[in-house]
Amino acid sequence: MVPVIRLQSALVWFTGLVSAVVLAMAYSVAAGSVSASPADDARSAALGRWEARAFTSYMVTLRVEALGRVCVQQVEVNNGWVRRSVRDTCDSLWLEAMSIEDLFVLAEEIEALPSSRCGPPGQPCPCHRVFTRREIAYDEELGFPTMVLARSELRYNLGSADFWQAMWERRELPSCTPARRRLTVQVLALTPIS
Repeated sequence: MVPVIRLQSALVWFTGLVSAVVLAMAYSVAAGSVSASPADDARSAALGRWEARAFTSYMVTLRVEALGRVCVQQVEVNNGWVRRSVRDTCDSLWLEAMSIEDLFVLAEEIEALPSSRCGPPGQPCPCHRVFTRREIAYDEELGFPTMVLARSELRYNLGSADFWQAMWERRELPSCTPARRRLTVQVLALTPIS
């Protein structure tokens, strides 16, 4: 009878130990996922510098490269709102006139993108869009984003059953086009307005 009690005690002790280890691992994973990334820290510091600036109105000139086109926006901004568009050759692109505050939002959205995602959306996933480069640069003095850059390309999703099913059914590689996408937004000039 004594060996059964010892076995039960050992089993309870072992179960408790395993539970403690699992809880510790879960806590360390949760704590690691809550901590800010270097990109978050850089953006927060830059945003702090931007919010501490001595002016609320400014003229900003942006160079935008997207969808194989290059355009320029020059806008007047007051309290974060675009008040007047002086020059905008970006009519054919999806971008509206942007303020520096909009650039901070764009930078955050680009940094938050997963490293890959299925494309095109809403369809089987024989291809996935892989983000090959993301870069955000901030002005040292005022903190505004001086450049927001994202590069991606469609690649075959070899780990997906959709890829192999498409290969089997069509007897050819799936069409993963358009292959490359580029987005670059650069601040060419920023002029405070009294």
